[in-house]
Amino acid sequence: MKQALGIYGVALALAGAVVACQQTEEAFQDRKTRENSAEIKQYVANQGLRVDSTRGGLFYFVQTKNANAQKPQIGDEITIRYVARRLDGVIVDSTSGTTPYTYIRVPSGNNRTYFFQSVPAFEELLTTGNEKVREGDRVSLFVPWSLRSSTIGVSLLAPLYIPLRYDLEILKVRTEAEQIQDMIARRKIPKMEINGDSLRFVRTLSQPDSAQVKIGDVVKVKYTGRLASNDFSFESNLTGDFETTVVDPTIVNRGAGTEKGFNDGLAKMKYGEKAIVIFPSSIGYGAAGGKQGRIPSYSPLYFELELIRKR
Repeated sequence: MKQALGIYGVALALAGAVVACQQTEEAFQDRKTRENSAEIKQYVANQGLRVDSTRGGLFYFVQTKNANAQKPQIGDEITIRYVARRLDGVIVDSTSGTTPYTYIRVPSGNNRTYFFQSVPAFEELLTTGNEKVREGDRVSLFVPWSLRSSTIGVSLLAPLYIPLRYDLEILKVRTEAEQIQDMIARRKIPKMEINGDSLRFVRTLSQPDSAQVKIGDVVKVKYTGRLASNDFSFESNLTGDFETTVVDPTIVNRGAGTEKGFNDGLAKMKYGEKAIVIFPSSIGYGAAGGKQGRIPSYSPLYFELELIRKR
């Protein structure tokens, strides 16, 4: 019994030590956050800058070029260029060369990347209905250590417990419709017909004497799929062994199966024809994205289709 009590006492002591360490670490982190805020306030005062702050403790300054420019909304693609510095001026991170940083803005509850990864708190400036940032704006973020990403932006040049300054330029804000129009122009696709659900369709090889696809046909298709935003090829099948059942396009909630835009493009074709279809995420993979992460949330898609035959 005495041995058991002794072991129990040791366990209690160890548990107490763990709690004490946690409290000590929390106190240290709180102190560093306060020190960071004081450093930032002194820095912006020395620079003669007038900044605002968020409830979360992010300090920011926005230089607006055009008060009527587009504000980033959920589903929009945002492209930025940035440079990150310590408050002593040492550069610790930046967009590489001429390649900017691009992401698609989705709701914060979504599992997909929706934020400027190095500074997740940047999302606070994009809150729908209270947006602080527009296309073309230049934004300076003064970031305490606690608002930097825990996995990105920490290095020998930028250790954990120091504040950083990020200077961003919002290069582009593009809706899904704008991304589609950009791709049509970039690829010089001839005039496309547009269905009521925003499906764009054009035949690139007609077969007037061939049989029209019927609802319920099981067909074989060659295809290549790309993201409309950047032409990234996320999937292709050029062997003609892909099979799918053509579903009535008027059925909205069809359950699992081929994405609606792909299906509805096939439903317009005759056997042996080729076509290009482009469609928004509302009839694609929606807010969830898909294909094991190769299709981001809210991505409009482009497909080159060749309808081979029935099974």
